[in-house]
Amino acid sequence: MGSPLRLGRTLLLAVAFGAYLLLAHLTTAPDQPSTLGALVAVVPYMAIALGMAVRSRRRTWPLLLWAGVAGLLGVYWPLVESRFEWIYFVQHLGMFSLLAIGFGRTLAAGVEPMISRFARLIHGDLMAPALQRYTRGATLAWTIFFASMAICSASLFFAGSMHAWSLLINVLTPILIGTMFVIEFAVRQVLLPPALRTGLVDSVRAFLHASRGATPPATSPATPPAA
Repeated sequence: MGSPLRLGRTLLLAVAFGAYLLLAHLTTAPDQPSTLGALVAVVPYMAIALGMAVRSRRRTWPLLLWAGVAGLLGVYWPLVESRFEWIYFVQHLGMFSLLAIGFGRTLAAGVEPMISRFARLIHGDLMAPALQRYTRGATLAWTIFFASMAICSASLFFAGSMHAWSLLINVLTPILIGTMFVIEFAVRQVLLPPALRTGLVDSVRAFLHASRGATPPATSPATPPAA
């Protein structure tokens, strides 16, 4: 009973997110001031910030900060309408730059690669050499991907057309991320034996446990995870 409800809610969220990205592209691509474009760029972030402020333990200062930002947006709204694409640019460039730095710095000598950490949550502390080599290579591949996305975003924003840049960040970015996941999953099936492969469900479960500060149950060697 709960599973169909969760599936329906997930599909609804996916459709809503897709509609938001499409609306963001349609309002950004023309490269013209737009009240609707500014609202699409600002309102979701302000709503999320307000929700976080309300849920915080000491909500007075977060709410005052939120009100201050809202006041500044009101005062400078004409500027926001004419340059709202900068909101998307800072978000897109900042996110992929931080991901590239975060993954890349774990490739330094003596540091455990990022994807090796995720694999350890599932397979335990004793990871096979093949898995260690693979997760290091996968971390490098994701680092290159994140860095390439950041470079392409900056290049198109400053030297390309607004239509091409908007297409990249609003339409192609989720497609490229999904494609990267599929490619990485396919390579994993080829390079790793079945006992060392990690299924999608196991990966998600490990990530959720890690985000909650809990230790996920290790996958039993006798029962390899689904490929």
